[in-house]
Amino acid sequence: MELSRSKSLKSCAAVVLAALTCFVWAPGTALPGDEKDESKKEQPFALLKGSCFDQRGFSLPGVAIQVSLPPGENGKKKKKRWRMQSDRRGEFAVRLPAGERTVVVTASKKGYRKTEESIRFYADELQHIVIQMKPVAKSK
Repeated sequence: MELSRSKSLKSCAAVVLAALTCFVWAPGTALPGDEKDESKKEQPFALLKGSCFDQRGFSLPGVAIQVSLPPGENGKKKKKRWRMQSDRRGEFAVRLPAGERTVVVTASKKGYRKTEESIRFYADELQHIVIQMKPVAKSK
C-alpha cells in the first residue's frame, strides 16, 4: 500500500511540475495582455507645494486653493484650473504640466482676505509657496 501511494505522489508531482514548466516565461518577456500603452507613460511634471498660515503663524486648514493657467499659457483659449483645500496641517500640493509658464494661486477662507500670487515655472521642477492669510477687518 505504501509503495502505490508513493508512486501516485511522484506521478502527481511530475504532472504539476510539467504544467508549471509550460507556464514559465523567460525574464523580460511580457505576458499576453501586458502590452504597455504609450499614452500611459509617465510624463514630466512640475510640482507646486504650499503651506497656509494665519497672521500669528499657526497652520490654517480648510483654505480653498485655486491654481490656474491664464489663457494662452497652456496653448488653449480656455483657462485651466485646479481646485483643492489645504489639509489639517495647512498644506496642499498639485501636479502641473512641465514647461515654462506662470500660474496664479488664489487662496480664500471665510473670515480672511483673498490672497493671490503668481509663480513662474521654467521646467519640471518643485516650487514651494507660503501663504499668510490676513483676517478681514471687523467693522464696528
